[in-house]
Amino acid sequence: MQMQAGELDLALLTPQDCEAFERREGYAVYHMQTSDYRGILFNFRHAYWQENRDLIPAVCQAIDRQAIVEAVLLGHGIPAYGPLQRNRYDCDQVERYEYNVEQARQVLETAGCVMGADGFYERDGETVGFVLSVGAGDAVRLSIAQAAAQMLGEAGIRCSVEIPERVDWNGQMAYLIGWGSPFDADDHTYKVFGTDKGANYSAYSNAEVDRYLAEARRTEDPAQRAEAYANFQKALARDPAFAFICYIDADYVADASIRGIDADTVMGHHGVGIFWNVTEWTIE
Repeated sequence: MQMQAGELDLALLTPQDCEAFERREGYAVYHMQTSDYRGILFNFRHAYWQENRDLIPAVCQAIDRQAIVEAVLLGHGIPAYGPLQRNRYDCDQVERYEYNVEQARQVLETAGCVMGADGFYERDGETVGFVLSVGAGDAVRLSIAQAAAQMLGEAGIRCSVEIPERVDWNGQMAYLIGWGSPFDADDHTYKVFGTDKGANYSAYSNAEVDRYLAEARRTEDPAQRAEAYANFQKALARDPAFAFICYIDADYVADASIRGIDADTVMGHHGVGIFWNVTEWTIE
């Protein structure tokens, strides 16, 4: 509404709100690639995941990422399988948990889960499923969470979505997380996935992951770092900390009088970085 009223010159909007300005006189729309991903963070402090960590691959395989990109992001993004897809150290040889409901069910059944009368799997007499928390005020994250929950239900995993008054990192079961940095790969891996590191809100711990992340930050040699980050990504895929879902584009709408905005770069979390070449902007 502020953009339409002329109160703002530039705004980061949701894909749905951005559509209203496409091909509209007086406005310019920019769909910028980002390193900003969304996924389900599993809280490994919670007793549920301590007992059912082996079911996480089924969660990863039950989510149709492309469908979420199309329905929620209106095509403004790509499916996510790991934290470095928009980084120079991305490794294309890492195992991907592609959407496969039958495979997800096979993982559950191999682990001893049986289908209950209500259409959800049970393990040791308890329903397989979890509560997915979403931070207040982010309509896109909420829509992603709701879509993922529906898909999990179709695979026999009960997932409900809640918006708590405040995020309880220690007590919640899972959270619709957002992360990503366009800078050095260390910037959003070591602190996020390293044991007891500052942004490791999931309490994830994996000795292999720790070793490879440490190796990567001990050298400046690109080849050695590439090898370390490739091994990190493979180890993370074998023991997922998150169920990665999608990378979201940064959808900016600007007053058409602003010239020089350059979309030829990768934005960061929440679209950070649009001002990277602001010294070249002009206003007509």
